[in-house]
Amino acid sequence: MKLVSVRVARSPSGRARVRLEGDVSYDDSPGQTETWWFEFPERYADALSISGNPWLACLLPLAVTRGEALRLSLPVDPQLLSNASRLMAIWSGWYPNVRPVPVEAESSATLPGPAVRASGAFLSGGIDSFYMVLRDRNGARPADVPAIDKLLVVHGFDIPIDADEEFAKLRDSLSGASDALGLELVDVATNLRTMRFREADWGRLAHGGALASVGLAAEGAFRSLCIAATHYDGPVKPWGSQPETDPLFSTGITRIHHVGLLIPRREKTEYIAGFDVALRHLHICFRLRSAENCCDCEKCLLAMLTLEVLGALDRCPPLKARALDLEHVRKRVVNSRPYVRLYRDLETRARAFGRTDVADAIAGSLRRSRRLKPVLAALEWGSDRRGIGRFSRRWSRRILRSPAPK
Repeated sequence: MKLVSVRVARSPSGRARVRLEGDVSYDDSPGQTETWWFEFPERYADALSISGNPWLACLLPLAVTRGEALRLSLPVDPQLLSNASRLMAIWSGWYPNVRPVPVEAESSATLPGPAVRASGAFLSGGIDSFYMVLRDRNGARPADVPAIDKLLVVHGFDIPIDADEEFAKLRDSLSGASDALGLELVDVATNLRTMRFREADWGRLAHGGALASVGLAAEGAFRSLCIAATHYDGPVKPWGSQPETDPLFSTGITRIHHVGLLIPRREKTEYIAGFDVALRHLHICFRLRSAENCCDCEKCLLAMLTLEVLGALDRCPPLKARALDLEHVRKRVVNSRPYVRLYRDLETRARAFGRTDVADAIAGSLRRSRRLKPVLAALEWGSDRRGIGRFSRRWSRRILRSPAPK
């Protein structure tokens, strides 16, 4: 795999936008290239990277997935180039199908950008990122992390790059939040997930490098970039964005921070429930791949139940697409260990708040889930078996798809 060439070009959208484009070739298709790009507002043109740094960050997860050596036509910051070996060693220790590959690139220190450079943070509109930003605005940040002054929202990750209208809705909503917080919102776009980058496992391996690559694409503008930690309910586990790996995408001039480690999801939700700016603009659902929340997936329901216990659900318009139906909750099957633990924690919290109706609905769902666990395990075993695969998959979906709420 090779980064063949890089250039800066105007966006074909006709708006005041500029792209950093890179042509990538693969060992199994000689002579052919894909064009990967990152798009920023035109005012960031002078900050776009002339190094191989952003390309190493996004190409490395794909290289180890494909088992291909990675060759870069541009020099890479020595710190990042050294950290690439550490990243691959960590990933190969996590996943048996991932092995380190050779990385061929010149080493050259990244030139510093303007004297005044920003501290950016990625804002998706979710609980984790709102928690990170609100805590920062209230002065509760790690000692080594500068105060956040710009927020980056990325088109092409949760919302597909061709869904312009949906992203415009999300951008407008998050613009309202950033204005209320006194921060600049930078809307960025990338086509990474339409390229062969999609062959790398997004959740388990690739999304930390993808986020880092977006920031490093305009590394001249940022001295630091903050990525919100996800929920942890015990020891930190292998994941695509993780406290052990995210900082390894740092360069000599741009540090990557993983912020909010070891804070339970319930605690984060309780914190943001005190801020209308978060509740008015919450976007936690990627099931619909749109600017809306489905209000029916595990992620949406957990947030809705938590806010209901706190008496804050009525103040959260984005989670009012469907009324909270506790009978619907009771009949659901939770087939994910992390969510089972999250629901157990919330059940305890609901009883402490005197919301026995919510606690009983959650308890009913968990009992049903335990009863059906052996059945789902058998169906999962049969899902890839010849002759019974289609039957197993259909019945698994039927069990997990609880009756629609009233």
